[in-house]
Amino acid sequence: MSDNTGRNYREKAIKIDINVLVRDLLKDLWLIVIFGLSVAMCSYIIYSLLYKPAYKSSATFAVTTKGSNMVYTNLAAANMVAETLTRVFSSTVLENKVTKDLQLDEIPGKIEAQLIDETNLFVLTVTANSPHLAYQIIRSIMDNYTNVTDNIFGNAILNLLEAPKLPVYPDNSPNYHRIMIISCLLGMAAMSGLLAYLSINRDNIKNEDELVEKLNTRLLGVIYHEKKGRAFRPFSKKTKSLLRKKNDLIISSATVSFSFVEAIKKIRARYEYKASQKGSNVLLVTSVLAGEGKSTIATNLAISLVKKGYNVLLVDADFLKPSVYKILQREVELGQEIGECILSSKDIKEALIYDESSGLYLLLGSRLMSNSLGLILKDSFHKLISASKKIMDYVIIDAPPITVSAHTELLADIADSTILVVRQNMAPTRAIQDAIDILSDSSSEFLGCVLNNVHMPIFGKNGRLLHKSYKYYYGYYDRKEAVNN
Repeated sequence: MSDNTGRNYREKAIKIDINVLVRDLLKDLWLIVIFGLSVAMCSYIIYSLLYKPAYKSSATFAVTTKGSNMVYTNLAAANMVAETLTRVFSSTVLENKVTKDLQLDEIPGKIEAQLIDETNLFVLTVTANSPHLAYQIIRSIMDNYTNVTDNIFGNAILNLLEAPKLPVYPDNSPNYHRIMIISCLLGMAAMSGLLAYLSINRDNIKNEDELVEKLNTRLLGVIYHEKKGRAFRPFSKKTKSLLRKKNDLIISSATVSFSFVEAIKKIRARYEYKASQKGSNVLLVTSVLAGEGKSTIATNLAISLVKKGYNVLLVDADFLKPSVYKILQREVELGQEIGECILSSKDIKEALIYDESSGLYLLLGSRLMSNSLGLILKDSFHKLISASKKIMDYVIIDAPPITVSAHTELLADIADSTILVVRQNMAPTRAIQDAIDILSDSSSEFLGCVLNNVHMPIFGKNGRLLHKSYKYYYGYYDRKEAVNN
């Protein structure tokens, strides 16, 4: 495959996979919540530091004129007072009297005079940062304003209707609960936007279409996300307890779904067809990163071939992190370790382990081998593979991830064909393309990719949310067919 194959994918417009985007946000929901709570706490602290309380003390007056009981005359006098009192209360004369009375340099507050519409009632309000200061200022104004207003209002009289009171609570009491909720929601929205941006611009494989479009390679199959033990949810607790120890994702287990089994069968059929055309029988299965499910795919592919009546050898050549023995739940006895067989140059018949539960022949490891490169380069390892090719219908090699170990390149030259397992929304596209180039440049034939752990869409292709009843219907018959098969 050409080095330029799939290199022009960045020039195309970014496509948003809403299902992957939603799952990324749900996966990082804890981060969104923590960031929102952190923003709420910071907002609380900042607002507490910047908050300045404002206390108000008010007095209500009725404006009348001397010797007149007419409403019209009193209203006219009230209007006149409303227009001039604000200037009077802010005048230098009254300010000097109040500051002298309170022994202050200036009045540390705000003075307002307001007329109640269509009445002769007048409200005087003083706002200050202290309840006692607000009360003292308004009392001082009431004691001294007559010295200024008598010459201005003439026959207008201010009758006190409601005396000022010492304010108990600030007039601008902060609603910390509301502030924190709004801040938390804004913080969560901001973090969701950032994570959504990173998810959309993350250069990896999000669906089948992207795999074919970006990598320009064959798609051998799609393995959907499988929940362990989900096939027997409707059954009794006793049945669940019996199956609890056999809930690994292998097709010989009754706990896997029908769709999982069928997906493995499709991959097996495509590989079987390719192998029959080329006359090859050694397949290497690898991935770009650890944790993409290559060992599970390799094991299930081998079991699927066994179910077709073939003799199959499964080789765990991931000397750095062997995991096939865990998937098959098999103990590797002393002397049966693949590394020990290579070092002791055992004959193929002595080295092979037969697993009755799966029908596989095995070359397994359960311990980390520090001299893994030396093991692969040894003639005894090559002889084991060459001998197994003659006595086995198929040999499946579980290789280390390409970015973790350079051993995979050596193993690819031993195999006849290779498969790359790509987990949805995980490895960078550039790294996957580099891995395809490495496998394509080896002496083996690169067959294509398997897209693994693809989650069922939350939204359909038309953007509608899948109904819960449909999911239950699908899951019920999925489990039923899994049990029957």
